[in-house]
Amino acid sequence: MTPTKSAHSKWAAIAREPEKNFDQIRSAIAAFSGKPEAADHETLLNILQGLARGQALARQAYEWHDASAGRQSKLSKIRGLQWRLVMAVAGLEIMISSLLGKSHPGIHEFMELESRIQVQIGEIRPPKLSPGILGKWIEDESLLRFLAVKGKDLKVLRMFLAGGETDPLDSLAEQLALAKALRNCTAHAALSATKCDQLKLGAAMDELVDVIHRTTEGIFAALYAKANQSTSPR
Repeated sequence: MTPTKSAHSKWAAIAREPEKNFDQIRSAIAAFSGKPEAADHETLLNILQGLARGQALARQAYEWHDASAGRQSKLSKIRGLQWRLVMAVAGLEIMISSLLGKSHPGIHEFMELESRIQVQIGEIRPPKLSPGILGKWIEDESLLRFLAVKGKDLKVLRMFLAGGETDPLDSLAEQLALAKALRNCTAHAALSATKCDQLKLGAAMDELVDVIHRTTEGIFAALYAKANQSTSPR
């Protein structure tokens, strides 16, 4: 049985020949992004290179099974999950920046992206935290602020952790915003592996890498569909 081609591999078959498929590629990207068509080959190549770099990084994160980082201990797996998510978010951001021209995409860009692709995702449920942990970390924001969690990241993380079982994240934009917040907290050293373990964030981080993988495939599926539309008889 022949394996089903990924959306990325279908798009790559067109994108790997930008000279030959220049008009088809730039029309597809313009139709997806809502921006003017690339004026020249150099501009188009920059976009394609960004998509390729971002996809490669996100794929490497997705394929990093049994992630572990640092000296072997009970926290090395948690630390590995954190840095696996850092890689995945970075890859997705490169792709979004290349397509939409926004270097630091946030909730608005995630909502825009959600409206342009088709991705099947499940709910991400907040961890079950004890009243003591909730009071220490979430209801009183002073600890999070002390750890330099601020702005939109503080709002997203607090809403997720305080949501409980009755308020899971079910939209792609919300899930990507959570992934970005957790990435920022990790990369800026606000969320150590110990704190991550206390807040029971490992499962959510693992799920978010899968969500990002599905998102990248959704982007390429949409681009491939746009490319085929641009060559269809009118």
